[in-house]
Amino acid sequence: MSKTHHTNTNNTPPLPIIPGPKAIFGWRINMLKFYRHPFRYSRWLYQTYGNLVGLEQGNPSNVFAFGPELNYQILTNSDLFEVSPSTVAKVPRDTALGRMFFNNLSLMTGKKHKQHRRLIQPAFHRQQIIQYLQDMVYLTEQLVNEWKDQTRIDLNIEMKKLTQRIAVKTLFGLYNETELERAGAFIQGLTKSLPLVIAAPIDLPGTPYRRTVRYAEQLEMYVRSLIKQKRAQPNAQDVLASLIQAHDEDGTKLSDEELIGHTFSLFVAGHETTANALTWIIFLLSQHPNIHQKLLAELNDKLHGNPPTVEQLSQLSLLEGVVKESLRLLPPASIGIRIATAPCTLGGYQLPKGSNIYYSQFVTHRLPELYDEPNCFKPERWATIKRSPYEYLPFSAGQHMCIGWSFAIQEIKVVLAILLQKYRFSVVPHTKIQPNLMMRPVYGMPMNISPQDGQVSQAPIRGTIHELIDIPISSSL
Repeated sequence: MSKTHHTNTNNTPPLPIIPGPKAIFGWRINMLKFYRHPFRYSRWLYQTYGNLVGLEQGNPSNVFAFGPELNYQILTNSDLFEVSPSTVAKVPRDTALGRMFFNNLSLMTGKKHKQHRRLIQPAFHRQQIIQYLQDMVYLTEQLVNEWKDQTRIDLNIEMKKLTQRIAVKTLFGLYNETELERAGAFIQGLTKSLPLVIAAPIDLPGTPYRRTVRYAEQLEMYVRSLIKQKRAQPNAQDVLASLIQAHDEDGTKLSDEELIGHTFSLFVAGHETTANALTWIIFLLSQHPNIHQKLLAELNDKLHGNPPTVEQLSQLSLLEGVVKESLRLLPPASIGIRIATAPCTLGGYQLPKGSNIYYSQFVTHRLPELYDEPNCFKPERWATIKRSPYEYLPFSAGQHMCIGWSFAIQEIKVVLAILLQKYRFSVVPHTKIQPNLMMRPVYGMPMNISPQDGQVSQAPIRGTIHELIDIPISSSL
């Protein structure tokens, strides 16, 4: 009896062995290569091996899935391809830190996820988001005033400062400057060491873990006090107040622990990704003078130096294209991960239960069959094309799509409309520009700033950004 008949009683052809690079010392070596050069390596995997690739040839335990068809299969079947809390599994659940981590919408699954998403959704309905606009305007104009005597900034640091303030203000409704800074300090202290804490939760005096737990305890006590206050303020309009008021048809409400966990995760998910998005948009404009000039003309024509209203935001078509195109080229979440909850077939290959499946927004957004000249910054393309949620997914897609995506888009547009009318931005010449896997500029984003005079100049730059973006060479360089 042949081997095929012995192993295949239904006389169906055996599934092929998953392609991928050879790994003498196992798949972890190739994962290290990915972490070192994530964009170069993921593109190489796709171009060399196709839509579904194992990090080790023949080993389906860790695979990369590329393209809209596989995005659709993975992101619409959340029971089979599940978000995994394994990255925080070592954090004890019975601590303040654990309660914040595990009461987190992005890690919930099944009925619990659907219920909590339903309860959180009212905080991000359109009418609710519109009410946050004035806070966004006020805090952006405050930053503009702080820059009056400055000529050089690190744009990424400044954008993080701004988006943190906006997040704290809209989450907690804090108007008192001291209270706003206090809440921000708790959260900043807590998030600063999170990657190290997750990797090595060593509970010893003086360790990052111990410091982070202390910040978590302080933040937990602080948010509990805010919850108590807001229960006595039925007319409050911030996110936390909306979450407190939310209830199911049967009267089910979020517990205090769930309220604390969700506000924390909304802050973490929102402020840094939005700051990075703003940083890259202003960078791309600084490197594309013609587009920058056209956008300034649109802002001047519609806003006349004033901050935008909600109605005016919808009239800024080029700003819309600029934001969409930047999120296509440099998506703040460039990769996602799911875990197979059962043996399954994906892309023609058999995957075992427990397989880690990485899907790539970055590669999808650069498929030439979806986007002509995929490495070029072309905001005008969005006036004539429309892409499905699985072809364009800067905020992911499916049931776990970012719940605050419309909040983020409004914030990005408001901030850009104000900053670009007030200041001229130019990258410090010969700066090394290099995004990491989380789309944070590794070496920062030093910018020369001056009052807006309508002039635009492009500065020469270095770094791996040239592998990701086809930047036109200005005649002035």
